[in-house]
Amino acid sequence: MNPIIQQLLNHRTYRQFQRGETLATDTVDAIIACAQQAPSWMNGQHYTLLNIADPTLRAQIAELQPNNPQIAECALYLIFIADLHKADLCRQTYEGSFAAAGTPDAFMTAVTDASLAAQNALIAAESLGYATCFTGGIRLIAPQLVELLGLPEHTFPLFGLCIGSPAVEMRLKPRLPRAAVYAENRYPSDETLLDNLAAYEQTMTDFGEAREKLPYREKFARFYSNPYAPDNIELMQRMGWLNWYSGFN
Repeated sequence: MNPIIQQLLNHRTYRQFQRGETLATDTVDAIIACAQQAPSWMNGQHYTLLNIADPTLRAQIAELQPNNPQIAECALYLIFIADLHKADLCRQTYEGSFAAAGTPDAFMTAVTDASLAAQNALIAAESLGYATCFTGGIRLIAPQLVELLGLPEHTFPLFGLCIGSPAVEMRLKPRLPRAAVYAENRYPSDETLLDNLAAYEQTMTDFGEAREKLPYREKFARFYSNPYAPDNIELMQRMGWLNWYSGFN
């Protein structure tokens, strides 16, 4: 099999890393270069990657995220920032209005650019033999990160990426049945989705992952019953995101 396809099919998330490891400068440079080579909307590259290299700062972030101890353990921790600040600097140079910056589409553009760059970084790291883990939980501490990282207006911390050597081996986790995520020409019927969700719930129950405390469908029924990080709505608007209605009235 093509080695790149084999690598992608072998992906798994590691949450325990060997402590005290550092990555060579050329390794970090290669990962960042691969991230930068990801596709982006209009070649805007609407993201910033922050390497949390300062041990004190890393410890502060890890302390704020007790459910993600891997932040402190991994060799390299990158935080991916949705970033229209650089576009704002372009606006200042050419006297644009920047009126569209607060629209939902602008935020989706920046999130997509950052996500594509992050996936490139993950693939590069795994191709070099390292383990990886995304940490979306940092959105729960977004207000603190804005201060700790000195984030300007029109930026927002989306997720982190842990990279390092694994301390334990992880099993390859089953994915949803193909029919639950892939269809041709038209969205799949609810009957198809319900059947496949039920089947996958049983698959995951049989898989028996220790950190999963609820059946698959119940987990998401509960999760989406309440906002994940409600304080971020006000923060995002203060940072210049999702304020299109007030900006256009």
